[in-house]
Amino acid sequence: MSLAEAPPNSALADAFRQALGVEAVNDDPALRRLMSQDIWVAAERIADLVVAPRDTQALARAVAEACSRGLAVAMRGGGMSYTAGYLPPEQPSLLLDLSAMDQVLAVNAADMTVTVQAGCTWKTLHDALKPLGLRTPFWGPLSGISSTIGGGLSQLNAIFGAGHYGTTSESVIGLVVVLADGQVLRTGAAGVGPHPFYRHYGPDLTGLFCGDAGAFGVKAEITLRLIRTPAFEGCVSFAFAEAKGLFEAGAEITRAGITSELVGFDPALADVRVRRASILSGVKAMGAVVTGGGGIVAGVRDAFKMAVAGRGFLSESEWSLHLIAEGRTQAGVEADISEVRRICLAAGGRETEATIPRVLRAQPFTPLNNILGPEGERWVPVHGIVALSQAEPCRLALEALFADFAARFEAQGVYTGMMLTTLSTNGFLIEPVFFWPEARREIHEATVEPGMLAKLKRHPENPEATALVAEARKAIIAVFQRFGAAHFQVGRTYPWLESRDATSASLARAVKSALDPEGRISPGGLGL
Repeated sequence: MSLAEAPPNSALADAFRQALGVEAVNDDPALRRLMSQDIWVAAERIADLVVAPRDTQALARAVAEACSRGLAVAMRGGGMSYTAGYLPPEQPSLLLDLSAMDQVLAVNAADMTVTVQAGCTWKTLHDALKPLGLRTPFWGPLSGISSTIGGGLSQLNAIFGAGHYGTTSESVIGLVVVLADGQVLRTGAAGVGPHPFYRHYGPDLTGLFCGDAGAFGVKAEITLRLIRTPAFEGCVSFAFAEAKGLFEAGAEITRAGITSELVGFDPALADVRVRRASILSGVKAMGAVVTGGGGIVAGVRDAFKMAVAGRGFLSESEWSLHLIAEGRTQAGVEADISEVRRICLAAGGRETEATIPRVLRAQPFTPLNNILGPEGERWVPVHGIVALSQAEPCRLALEALFADFAARFEAQGVYTGMMLTTLSTNGFLIEPVFFWPEARREIHEATVEPGMLAKLKRHPENPEATALVAEARKAIIAVFQRFGAAHFQVGRTYPWLESRDATSASLARAVKSALDPEGRISPGGLGL
């Protein structure tokens, strides 16, 4: 069935309206089509029905009703994935729109925990905690204005706080999960008690549902630990004539554990980000820096530096590294920045104006206009997380692969970039990205700000270029596998199950069978 041939099923919609209420059920074809695509790919068969429960009890009823009717269940949060993780399968299906479960349920400053519904966005949580001087250790991806905490836990995330605290799951204490039969499972030390204060008590059942692509159950509520927001922060940026120096410096900074965020760009992607102005948004960005966490005087000083530097702080051929340190004392932050400076200068870097990290902290969750290129091109990333010692060899292998594709890329108008970040003291994330001329879809129309969208060029359908990008993404994943890479957003794209040894794969299948014996929940997720 094509996307245009999916008529509403009135009888099915009426049955769910009776079970859940009219406001929770939508069978409009346009909405179902929008919900059945991610940034990269659209489902072959759109969902038969979209249900948006508002609490755990309604979610449990929806899942039980769907599975009893033989429907597959897909689940969507902010919709910012690019690995087909939440797309409905090629069979009758219900799509859960979890964005309606968007509440911060409880902030417990005495026990240092916060509980949210799975559809709560990272920005919503950040805004709720900021006046209290609190935050979660890991506190969101760049897409946190739309990305949900439940989606982040299913897919895992990087960026804010990850340099010290790792990814999403490392900040989680416990979960409330709806299983295929509608039963509700609670994990964590407190079990069914009123104070979910700690994760570890016997086997870590919480971990089963971290990075599971939604294959084991539907997350309803999430409890995360809190920390007091560090009182001081510092920013610094460096340019490198050679990628090798940046990778060496990035790995050593990561080993030292001295930055909360580390972000790097190759020359091409740095140019794209400046042209697109997604994080360098002129007067608005400088205003955010002025009123940011460093105080008005420091903010004015930093905004003045940004204005003087303009957008010419990098040459067209330089790699760039942007770093943020945070801590309880100004002296501690300055010591960390001093060590960062020593490492980067020793690796051949030159210090530049720290415009990008200042804006990242002042405006951490900006509108997602970057899901299209600066000329309206389609955009899609692919990534791998490798050991620190393998980052530079992996980069060289990726660049050799890009050289093999270069002539074909040029013929089809495809161009690439590379973003880098790190996780705690032992993970180096490399993310190649693609831009190519191709028609945009409903998800782009619904996500990019109207004013920005109106300025962007429209491209015609271009299946040849898209097929080339798909081929290159698969080749990149194969390179990552040679270096033993891990991946976030496993979805139906990265070869998780195939990369497991026989015993691990058997255990994963047994868990899936125990929790979802008919395979109704996110079929195909994780390769299960």
